[in-house]
Amino acid sequence: MYGSLWVGIIGIVVGALIGQYLAGVLIYWAGFFGMLAIWQISPVTLYDERDTELERKASDYTLSVLAIAGVVAIPGLVLLESEGILTLPAAFDGAALLFVGIFAVFAVIYTGLRLRA
Repeated sequence: MYGSLWVGIIGIVVGALIGQYLAGVLIYWAGFFGMLAIWQISPVTLYDERDTELERKASDYTLSVLAIAGVVAIPGLVLLESEGILTLPAAFDGAALLFVGIFAVFAVIYTGLRLRA
């Protein structure tokens, strides 16, 4: 399953390196959808409780680190720009909105799951 995903990842990187973006994306999609197919079709149990707990912890740690970094960095960068100390790139607003959007999606899903429990 993960071999299929790695083929896709390597395919998109090599495609980008040699200027064959379409081929790279197609290989990437094939690897990704191959991984999903193996995951769904395989009669072998690919995940157990340990994997689920590891994923939960990894997600919790990742969201915690990103939340703390975002809460400190985004307003701090806006302040530095407003004081004329630095100029933020044009993509900053979109990146900040994406960052906030990810946590908004998490909050909606968490709330929905919490209400169902």
